[in-house]
Amino acid sequence: MATQDTAALAGGNGGDATLPRQVSAEIWKTALDGSAVAQLAKTVPVIIGDNVIPTLTKRPAAYIVGEGQNKTASDLQVGSKSFKPIKAVVGAEFTMEAVQANPAGVLDQLSEEVSGALARQIDLAVLHGRQAADGKQLSGGQEFLAQTKNSVTVGDDLAQIDQELWEGYSKVVNSGGSMTGVAADPRFNALVALARDSEGRRIYPEISMNGAGFGPFSALTTATAKAVGGNVDGSADTGILAIAGDYTALRFGRALDIPLTRIEYGDPFGNGDLQRRNCIAFKAEVLFGWAVMDGSHFVKYVTAGADGGAEGNE
Repeated sequence: MATQDTAALAGGNGGDATLPRQVSAEIWKTALDGSAVAQLAKTVPVIIGDNVIPTLTKRPAAYIVGEGQNKTASDLQVGSKSFKPIKAVVGAEFTMEAVQANPAGVLDQLSEEVSGALARQIDLAVLHGRQAADGKQLSGGQEFLAQTKNSVTVGDDLAQIDQELWEGYSKVVNSGGSMTGVAADPRFNALVALARDSEGRRIYPEISMNGAGFGPFSALTTATAKAVGGNVDGSADTGILAIAGDYTALRFGRALDIPLTRIEYGDPFGNGDLQRRNCIAFKAEVLFGWAVMDGSHFVKYVTAGADGGAEGNE
């Protein structure tokens, strides 16, 4: 990771036109995607170390007994899922000259940008088992939702879209799960919004063009994020349009949040001593973990010819 000098900071297309700051006060405004996982998953406390979540592998069943008959005990079996949290870090270094110049107030947007980067990393990890910076598979062997064997291909035939969505529903309920939520790529929203009935009326009028997402979809909780498809930061497109299912079977939590911190001493990113080079650094971290209690309780809707990203980029 290189240290950002003034030229590098304003090195984007047209970036040299942002200096001095008073020339343009309204740039670097990016619509940040929130974490779909954080919106949909069942939140649990997470500790640093091993986290164990008990789960019923056999539910107790009731018996009917007659008057004066002996009662019979019900069987109950309990299993567990365990996971360890992982740490996501976003950081950047700047020369003092770049900070003082602060082209177009870009440093004022740094906190929002860092928050967005962490949100995308959370989604990529939980949905696809990927690292955001380069799209590589996480090395810890964590389960992720795109590994579900339930998959439905969504084609271009608008008359078939509704049937294809219900096909995914059938896969989930036949596996013993329930549909509670949908994590959607924006392309899914656009495709489903085009679905029409036999008289040409929209089947899902609740989907709007507000960009960020929409309200309840077929009475399901929804969350829209580009990371659902995988094509954000250094990660490649998976062809996944949406992952739906029983999100109570996905447990998610954060063990530690370290807000955006200014660092003036040391060598946080391996570029050399900050004071020696007259530089400063900014860093934010989140320690988070998750467990997929039952992958068969989810279904992924994919484009034709897509592999669904079950093995990441590699």
